[in-house]
Amino acid sequence: MSESQNTKQIRMKLYEEVWSEPVTTVAERYGVSDNGLRKRCKALNIPLPPVGYWAKVRAGKPVADRPPLPPYDETILSYESYEYEQGIPKVQKQKRAGSLELLDLDELTVEQLTNMHDFDMLAPGSLDVLTDWCNGLTVPVRIQDYDVLISKHKSEMEYRKERDKEYPFKDDGINLWRPFEKVKYRSNEAVIPVTVSDRQINRAYRIVDTILKAFRQLKCSFSVDRGDRDNISITLLSTVVSFDVHECKTKRRHLIDSKYLQDLRPLYEEVYDGRLQINWQISKSGYYYGSDKTHLVNLTFIDKSNNLLENQISAMILEVYKYCCNNEISNVLDHKNRTLQYEQEKNERLAMELAETQQKREEEKQALKEVFINNISEHANNWFKHERLSRYADELETHLASCSDEKTVLLLQEYIRLVRDNADKCNPLSHILDEMRAIDLPEDS
Repeated sequence: MSESQNTKQIRMKLYEEVWSEPVTTVAERYGVSDNGLRKRCKALNIPLPPVGYWAKVRAGKPVADRPPLPPYDETILSYESYEYEQGIPKVQKQKRAGSLELLDLDELTVEQLTNMHDFDMLAPGSLDVLTDWCNGLTVPVRIQDYDVLISKHKSEMEYRKERDKEYPFKDDGINLWRPFEKVKYRSNEAVIPVTVSDRQINRAYRIVDTILKAFRQLKCSFSVDRGDRDNISITLLSTVVSFDVHECKTKRRHLIDSKYLQDLRPLYEEVYDGRLQINWQISKSGYYYGSDKTHLVNLTFIDKSNNLLENQISAMILEVYKYCCNNEISNVLDHKNRTLQYEQEKNERLAMELAETQQKREEEKQALKEVFINNISEHANNWFKHERLSRYADELETHLASCSDEKTVLLLQEYIRLVRDNADKCNPLSHILDEMRAIDLPEDS
């Protein structure tokens, strides 16, 4: 299937086809498997006929009505609702789902986009769905199946610890010879940026797992760039978002826990204090790369005594999503303004070229007019010459009537024809009219 077609046209065409004939028939036409076509329809948010639909059609039995084509920018957010007691989920209610739909910003005018901000790009009712869904997000006490990015982080951290034990002086460039290597040395492989103590690592994993799974429901894409620096990039709408999780440090003298005060280490030494912090970076850039508008928005969420990081997930995701919505509106508005500016510059350029062409044409016409006026005396001379030759030919015609010699008559007839041809060549009228038409002079002037 051609990707060069407009997405709306592709969706409408596929929607009509899969509801007009079986998926296997449509898939064969496009040269793909029926399973591949189903995945394509799912990605484009195109509803498919239920199982047994075409069998009922062939049997003449009644079938369900064809559902309308839903918007392409629609996300189904599923979540579980809880009742809380002192901030702790107590009773789980049944699972629910809501539809998060985005407006088609390309269909809006510049004036409409200028007045939009924050969540205005959400369809009516979608903000309530998003808020309700965010409020239903909770950090579970125990997780059986971690997100794949967290699993990679765990295995990488385990390797780094074993490697650092095996090669304690690697940072100084010293590699002690060992007859048997338990761990093969390699550089760090980039994973998601989570830097906390062993005491807080499980808690950090549960928080990050909740965040990652939430963003996956929002149809985000994830990537971790290669290298030895931990990182993560999340593409939400058309905005790139990144975060890092770390544990705060405090000087030992400010800690009440006696565990940190019983040894002889200096009191000004900074140690992990158990408070987790998440820093977000949201790339806010113009529609075109290299725009002067490019900058980062930084958001920070930190553990507080009365508001743990687990309870800030809802506000965190809403805040990030709000900035992404603003960025989306700004990008589309920037694109439309640039398009209008381009069209205006194009029209101005065409108008200037047209004016220059008209001016050049007027100058050419004026030059032709001046030449025409200067040639009027020559036109008069040619006219008088034409008249004399025409009268001369007429007089020869009169004389020809008195000639009796046949040979003489033939010769005079040929001579008269030559005279008249010469008279026609001297006639300036046709040439005058052609010149007047070229300079657009009125025919009655």
